[in-house]
Amino acid sequence: MKKVGMLCLSILVLCWGLLGCTNGEEIPSASGVSSETASEEGGPVVICADESFREDLKELISYLAATGNETEYELLVLPDDTEDREPELTRLRTEIMAGEGPDAFILDATIPGTVTDSGEPLEAIFPNVEKSMYSHLFLDLEEMVQNSEIIELENCNQTVMDVGVAGDSRFLLPLTYTFSTVMVDKSALEDPDYTFSTLDELLQSDQETLKGLFSFRTFKLFPNCLGVLADYEGQNLLVTQESLQKAVEQGEAFAEFQDKQYSQSPAVRNGETSWSAWMELPYDETEYTVFPIPNPEGGVTAAVTAYAAINRNAAHPQEAFALIEQLFREELVTQTGSGFEVNGYHYCSTFSFGINSGYLSALPVKDQVLLDYLEPNTQEATMASLRAAVERIDSAKVYSDLDMDIYNLYETWHWSYGRSEEPLEELVERTISSMEMTLAE
Repeated sequence: MKKVGMLCLSILVLCWGLLGCTNGEEIPSASGVSSETASEEGGPVVICADESFREDLKELISYLAATGNETEYELLVLPDDTEDREPELTRLRTEIMAGEGPDAFILDATIPGTVTDSGEPLEAIFPNVEKSMYSHLFLDLEEMVQNSEIIELENCNQTVMDVGVAGDSRFLLPLTYTFSTVMVDKSALEDPDYTFSTLDELLQSDQETLKGLFSFRTFKLFPNCLGVLADYEGQNLLVTQESLQKAVEQGEAFAEFQDKQYSQSPAVRNGETSWSAWMELPYDETEYTVFPIPNPEGGVTAAVTAYAAINRNAAHPQEAFALIEQLFREELVTQTGSGFEVNGYHYCSTFSFGINSGYLSALPVKDQVLLDYLEPNTQEATMASLRAAVERIDSAKVYSDLDMDIYNLYETWHWSYGRSEEPLEELVERTISSMEMTLAE
């Protein structure tokens, strides 16, 4: 982001963990109301959302209206175009720091490896949303969540949901998450029952086929093989130069097993950790084993890809929550195609939780509801492996620009390996320094 003037720099440094936006000076919303009107007392409930959620949220708002809900909602949609997005983010960050801004946010996290048509990742409204959470930019939702008959925390992945909790307060509501895996046809393996707890264990094993299948998918290791990267409450970086360099070296060790026969192997199922891929499994007669990428402790680190939060300064917090909790409806998790029927019309029948971080690349936080839905028609071995993989999740985070730094480090080294004049040690040291500066901003 460009920083103009020392005063602007000071403001932006204070709120860098922050914030959100619209589509121009007088931006029409779903209700036809401009952003200025939305901030007035008694105006509509303003929901700031990424473009990927636009159609889904419009459909959900229409559904609520059809059920008799008289609340007026306005969508402030973040531009996908980088040039338009930057000034809007700056403007809304300033508004929020002044005690204004939208009522709520429904947003994509920063997903490593995802870029726009220009080849650059979109700047997030909250580059470090967990840091923003600990800065108390969001409203405590714990009481609302506990009283909700829709969210049902007991049916959600508790480890993932706890990312939004600080002390006795709940500031973030994760919507979708992912974890790095490789899903392999069991019959292709030397030992169909083989499992591993660490990457070193796999590297030192005699499972040549599995190592070969991993060798063309080393980018799936990063950044989740390093686990949680930062302690935002204590403002400490948890990844070290030693652990980061070891992870890169492990990735390149797997790359040494590359053989043409593994590059497009049918033994590996594409789109392994996503709602859309899992929903195809009942139609697949192949028995698969899901190999989660382990973190340094031998568990699995999940990463939130989409989340909701309510502005601490929200004018309409209850009304905003009434919309957000609809995102936890079980009908949207299993998505049987019918959506919600009101007076013969079906709403949300194509709901996707946003294209960029929704069903195409992630799982709903009500993962057990999804697993129960899949089980009756899915191969028993595949189903057992899916459940075992989810049960290994022992830590979680929200993807941030720190994760992007890790991913970009490996991308830089991997593609320049053997050609780069900069030693790996120096590249890792520079990355750690950059991450430390980012965390301290």
